[in-house]
Amino acid sequence: MSGGLENDMTTVTLRVHRFTPRAERERDRARAGSPFARKSSPFGGDSARRRPRGKQWVQEYTIAARPEDTVLDCLLTIKRTVDPTLAFRYSCGHGMCGSDAVAINGAPTLLCTATVADWAKPEASATDEEGFRRTGGVDDADDTDAPSGDVPDGSLGVIELAALPGFPVQRDLIADIDPMLEQIRKLKPYLQADGVLATTDEGKVDVFEYLQHPDQLARYELLSNCIACGVCEGSCPVFAGGEAFIGPAALITASRFINDSRDTQAAERMDAIDTADGIAACQSVRACTRECPRGIDVGEEIWQLIAQVKER
Repeated sequence: MSGGLENDMTTVTLRVHRFTPRAERERDRARAGSPFARKSSPFGGDSARRRPRGKQWVQEYTIAARPEDTVLDCLLTIKRTVDPTLAFRYSCGHGMCGSDAVAINGAPTLLCTATVADWAKPEASATDEEGFRRTGGVDDADDTDAPSGDVPDGSLGVIELAALPGFPVQRDLIADIDPMLEQIRKLKPYLQADGVLATTDEGKVDVFEYLQHPDQLARYELLSNCIACGVCEGSCPVFAGGEAFIGPAALITASRFINDSRDTQAAERMDAIDTADGIAACQSVRACTRECPRGIDVGEEIWQLIAQVKER
């Protein structure tokens, strides 16, 4: 994909919400450790998500693009040919690692799976023909006399990009997801079996000790596909609102092992999430389900988990 603008090429405009952090001063570091600061949740909480200070601005880039290009393709073109200072994160580029989660047009999703055709929108005109501000979007202008969006010939439209909501911004489109990963770690995201090796009649280790039936595997198999991208947490109004809620990603991790027939700590895992900051904080909005790149119905899984915890 070329970064130059040609007359016979289609273009797209990326409107990027940028951020450069301010260097932390000694006084700020001392204040962060004040004994009068509000205590944080055992799952992370307020201090872990302290909003960094710095310069914020919106910058637009118009580049040549095709409808089938991904938003990640566009950012790489900008990085390589237009502005090397633009910061964003990615790894595999195929929707498997989850490292490139951002907000596209306000919706958390992955850069590498979002195409220009799906996300580019015509920009609505700010004023009508008489100079008054418009209150409706471009879709509301159905009659021929109504002004259309300000999209130049050959332009695919505008895509607005911001860092993943609900997390501190480190720089430009890079969010600090360490609070989410720490919450997941606190729930011990690994199999906890009884540790006793079964043996055969000949005294050898029984390698079939942990075989499962297909129906046992089906109870947690989809949940094991979670890539901890943070899209569900960025979509959650409780988590993004700055509360101490453990978050949907951690609850999905807990459910994955609670439903694993080989794990022997299901009761302890349920105790860990049966708190005011755990499942009790979930409001069942189910916004966490909308953009999951792995196809997990996060809201439904959490609802089933809540039922399991309450019925034990």
